[in-house]
Amino acid sequence: MMWHFFSPKLFYGEGALAALENIKGEKCFIVTDNIMEDLGFVKILIDTLEKYGKDYIVFKDVIPDPHEEDVMKGKDVCIDYAPNLIIALGGGSVIDTAKVIWAMYEYPEFTLDDINFNNPKLFNFANKAKLIAIPSTSGTGADTTWAAVISRYENNVWRKGSFAHESLVPTYAILDPVFPKSMTTKLTVNTAFDALAHSLEGYISAWRNEFSNALIPKAIELIFKYLPIAYEDGNNMEARDFLHQAASMAGIAFSNSQIHIVHAMGHSFGAIFPIPHGGIVGIFLPYVLQYCLNAPGDTNESIILYSGLAKKLGWAKWEDEDKSAANKVVEKIKELQKIVNFSSNLKDLGIKREDFDKNLSTLISLCYQDPSGAMAPRSPTKDDFIRLYTYAYDGKEIDF
Repeated sequence: MMWHFFSPKLFYGEGALAALENIKGEKCFIVTDNIMEDLGFVKILIDTLEKYGKDYIVFKDVIPDPHEEDVMKGKDVCIDYAPNLIIALGGGSVIDTAKVIWAMYEYPEFTLDDINFNNPKLFNFANKAKLIAIPSTSGTGADTTWAAVISRYENNVWRKGSFAHESLVPTYAILDPVFPKSMTTKLTVNTAFDALAHSLEGYISAWRNEFSNALIPKAIELIFKYLPIAYEDGNNMEARDFLHQAASMAGIAFSNSQIHIVHAMGHSFGAIFPIPHGGIVGIFLPYVLQYCLNAPGDTNESIILYSGLAKKLGWAKWEDEDKSAANKVVEKIKELQKIVNFSSNLKDLGIKREDFDKNLSTLISLCYQDPSGAMAPRSPTKDDFIRLYTYAYDGKEIDF
C-alpha cells in the first residue's frame, strides 16, 4: 500500500538561526507573541534578518490556545503586507497560528473550516510565501506537523479544534537552542512530557509506520537522558540542544503516525481547566498506556510493540516475557515523573473533586468530538472514559 511521510527541511544546533541567510525571500512577516518580545527573542530574530538585508513587520498578538478571531486579525495584516516569507517564532500556539495565516494568505477567501484534509486547493500551496517555524519550546512539535490547534467558542466552552492538511507542514524548521534555553524549569518539564506523549502514542497508533517508528526510540532516549540534566541545570546547552532535537523528532514521527487517547483527553481537559497542555498529557500518559496494554483479546499489538521498544531502549532484557517488558515502559514514565517532580494525578493539581465531577460529562463529550482518538489501538467506551479520568484524578492503577 502506498504511504507518505512529511517533514520540513531542518536546520539544528547552536547558531542554526544563521540558516536565514540562504533562505530565499526578502520580505518577512513575523508571527510571535509578547512573551517572545519580552525575552528578547524577537530582537535576536530581527537583528539576524537585518544582518542579511531582509525586511520585516511583526505581528505579536498571538495568545496561548489561540482563538479563531485572533487568527483572522493576523490574516488581514499578512495580506496587507504581502510577504514572501512567514516566520513563526514561539511555542505551539504561535506556530499553529502562523500555519493558518499561511493558508489564508494563499487563499484569502478561506474560512477556518476550509482548512481540512479534503480540500484539494491546499495541494497547490505555498506559491505566495514559504513558512519558517522557529520553536522556542521543546515539546509541541508544531514546527514539523501538518495540523493547527485553534479554539472556538461552542456550547459555552472554548473547544480546541484541529485544522489539518498535509500541506501545512512548515517549509523550514530552525531548531536553535538559544530559544528554549530561557524556558522555566516547569515549562521545560511540561513540554518534554508532551514530546514523550507524542512518541509513545505514535508508536502504537493505527497509522504507525516504519519511518515514524525509527525516529521514536531515539526521541525517547534523548528525552530520558537530557530532561533530568536540563531540570537540574537549565543553562546546559547540550541538554537544551538535544531536547530540542528530540521534540522535533517526536513531532515528525507523530505527525506521520498520529496521537490518540492521551491527547484527546488532554485537549478536552484543557478546554475546561486552565492546565498547561504538556502538564496534563504527561499525567494521562501512563494511565492510557496501561489501558492499551490491558486490551482484551488473544493478540495485543500494544504489548508486542512496547515490549520491543523497552528491549531496544535497554529497559527490559531480550528474554523477558512480552507483557512484563511492555509494563517497563509505564514504570519508566513514572520514574521520570518522580525525578523531575512532575504531578502523577489530577488531584495534586489542586482541582477540587466537585469541580471535576461537575465537568466529567462535558469532558467525555469533548473527547468524542476530538479526532485525535480515532487512531487509538483500543477504543474507549463512555464508561471507559469515565474510569480513565477518575483513575487519573485519584492516581489509581488502571485495572480494566
